[in-house]
Amino acid sequence: MSDRSETAGSRRVLVVGAGPVGLSLAIELGGRGVPVTVIDQGDGRVPFPAGEAIFSRTMEHLRRWGRAEEARAESAPPTDYPHRTVFATSVTGHVLAEFDHGVTNRSPGVYGPLTPEGPAFLSKFSFLPLLERTARSLPGVEIRFGTRLETFEQDSDGVLAVVRDLESGASETLAGAYLVACDGGRSAVRRTLGIEFEGMFAQGQNFAVHFRAPQLLDLLKERSGGPAVQIHTLSSPRRPYITVVNGVDEWRLSVYLDEEPEPGDAVAWVHEAVGAPIDVEILTAQPWSGHCVVARSYRAGRVFLAGDAAHLLWPKGGFGANTGIGDAVDLGWKLAAVLQGWGGPGLLDSYEPERRPIAVRNVTEASSNWTSDSRLTPDAVLYRADAEGERARDEMGELIRRSRGKEFRCTGVQLGYRYSGSPICVPDGTPEPPDEPDDYVPSTWPGCRAPHLWMPDGSSVLDHFGRGFVLVISGSADPSALVKAAAQRGVPLTLLRLADPAAARLYERPLVLVRPDGHVGWRGERAPADSVAVFDRLRGQRSEIRPRVHSR
Repeated sequence: MSDRSETAGSRRVLVVGAGPVGLSLAIELGGRGVPVTVIDQGDGRVPFPAGEAIFSRTMEHLRRWGRAEEARAESAPPTDYPHRTVFATSVTGHVLAEFDHGVTNRSPGVYGPLTPEGPAFLSKFSFLPLLERTARSLPGVEIRFGTRLETFEQDSDGVLAVVRDLESGASETLAGAYLVACDGGRSAVRRTLGIEFEGMFAQGQNFAVHFRAPQLLDLLKERSGGPAVQIHTLSSPRRPYITVVNGVDEWRLSVYLDEEPEPGDAVAWVHEAVGAPIDVEILTAQPWSGHCVVARSYRAGRVFLAGDAAHLLWPKGGFGANTGIGDAVDLGWKLAAVLQGWGGPGLLDSYEPERRPIAVRNVTEASSNWTSDSRLTPDAVLYRADAEGERARDEMGELIRRSRGKEFRCTGVQLGYRYSGSPICVPDGTPEPPDEPDDYVPSTWPGCRAPHLWMPDGSSVLDHFGRGFVLVISGSADPSALVKAAAQRGVPLTLLRLADPAAARLYERPLVLVRPDGHVGWRGERAPADSVAVFDRLRGQRSEIRPRVHSR
């Protein structure tokens, strides 16, 4: 590498891409005291609204960053707008099925017992500026729009990236310890590294339209039972569906296409979905494709992939940005630990074996949701006012509830993912709990997200996680050996005692070690004989620890 002096002793991380994943990584790193430079060739504006479904797990991260309440307060749609999904012949036609679990941006509904933060429906027009403000508020975080990555090279000392200011044309060399590509599905970094996607591309061709229609909300209230975040219709073979953008007059329409659109089609598609010729102003429109692909690898030396640079999903269930933000959280604490000196060489090696299986799981689930949707076909009989029409609508409604329900109550996808087989989690010999997309059972099985519970002071136990490791203690278990081992290895560790018997039962073991990302790394009835070996494994020193088999 040329000019090694530029990287000597560098602790800076270079992030390419200022979308939700790149900004989340900057927040995660900046909040841990790691300097970050984010570059993005755009101007910071959101060109098109998409990705509104923000999972409970993502909201938990926003809570840890101190921004969950702000996100809900500034949300579009408003906080009391119901997360109701409707399937209908058209907006003004017959309702076939609906999914409403009592969730709004203010109320967690069915998620309440499982998390301190229910899911939210946030327009990218408000979500991305919130992430940008949060990142910029942290010391050491720099965001540079209008800046394009030209080339990069790496060696054992770090990464040098040549970037160009698109306004002035001036080029500059930036130095960093690591570089993370959050630059989307067409990632130039991934292509430069020669890392291929694996899976199925372009399973369907689609077109999306951002439009303004002041009458639509009233029509929903009058004809479809009230406001909804999505209205899926069977008004034509294009199966147009409408998604709320601001909760007042802005919406997004998506259609499945087999042909190139013609001028005027967008307005016609809106009328088709609504079932009436309402006033429509087209704001922007663009084609898109659904994919089911994951990068073959997530790392090449000091360069990592995250978000859409590492996986592309169908937007069925809203898994895309949420999966990418999970990448950022996993990679962020590991980069910080290594740069701060207590993380071992295996810590960064664990990023791919932890996050890639989650991506495979989620892209597969999203593709399954698309497959289920593609089986719903329009039929003229659904519009008939006689007994035959009523029977057809009942049958279609039952098919929708049976085939599509898990997409709209995906608690397992949101909260139940776990890092089974992780090289930095210590297995305890117990069977892995079930992993179902539409069901979540709290568990402290190593690799799982540590369960939520309310503490006597009104905080969630999750509020005590996120900096270093936390040892959750129940009963009379003696933590001293683990405390001594953490100090010996320089691993940040705090203690948290659970006095309530119900809380102790939820955490399943008297001693549970929770990682900085809120996932369980180890649990046991008592401190292990070699507690140093436990921390060596958790911090990436590759110690092999044989699990003790438990009967419970």
